[in-house]
Amino acid sequence: MPEFKLIHTFKHPNAVYAVAYSPDGKRLASASLDNTIKIWDPAAGQETARLRGHGDGVCGVAFSPDGTKLYSASLDRSLRVWDAANGTLQRTFSGHQNYVECMAMSADGKLLASAGYDLQVRVWNIESGSSTALAGHTEPVYGLAFSPDGKLLASCGNDQTLRLWDLSTNKQVADLKGHQGAVQCVAFSPDGKTLASGGSDSEIRFWNIATAGPIATLAGHTKLVKCLAYSPDGKLVASGSGDATVRLWDVRKEIALATVAAHGNTVYGVAFSPDGMTIASASFDRTIKIWGLSEFAELRD
Repeated sequence: MPEFKLIHTFKHPNAVYAVAYSPDGKRLASASLDNTIKIWDPAAGQETARLRGHGDGVCGVAFSPDGTKLYSASLDRSLRVWDAANGTLQRTFSGHQNYVECMAMSADGKLLASAGYDLQVRVWNIESGSSTALAGHTEPVYGLAFSPDGKLLASCGNDQTLRLWDLSTNKQVADLKGHQGAVQCVAFSPDGKTLASGGSDSEIRFWNIATAGPIATLAGHTKLVKCLAYSPDGKLVASGSGDATVRLWDVRKEIALATVAAHGNTVYGVAFSPDGMTIASASFDRTIKIWGLSEFAELRD
């Protein structure tokens, strides 16, 4: 069976909550409970910058589509905009009344979404800095994802719901039911036709966006599924779990391709590189690991 190949290990002095590649794949950003964001050269295996300014742990990070800006979300209830080249703080968005737990950016780079322990999902216009609150969740929100066309936003949380919002009306249009327990994470497929979700029930579920109905359920993790990411071609999904493993799944065949005992604690973040040849994983064990996927190339044909 093909295996993950460990390429690099990076470290923070506290738990790492999220990772994101730049659009060209030459940089990797990591968000940590040490209140910082680090930027790495994933090829050379070196830290290239450290961004300080948040007053509490950083839980989300994303590059702008052109790679010039970096966005972050924090338990300090704010979102920040940084110059990705020199690390200077450009802007701060405030409005949440409690910890921010998750963040997502639209594919066109015009919108940010954030949510957490104040139960509200906020959608931010990056240019104006204004936000719209989407109310409906009754417990903390753990995961967010924009559809590729930017028309829908998915949110999930501790209230065991997975919700779809129409961003033209800011109204909820679907509540996808199936997970037994909190829904921890959500990800859209690159073509926007499918939604994947992971839960405290250790399962990954796939949903048809057009019908708002279930497609498949994948089991294998032994603890909660904390993070999900689609490969750029949409053929693979990576998952990270409370069982400290990273798994790679074949979406079409609905099977697990490989599992690696990646970390010493819960895996909070996974991200594919833009070329789909590596995965970055982030963990509560304070490390980020870069995994090579060259052995899986032939399985995508």
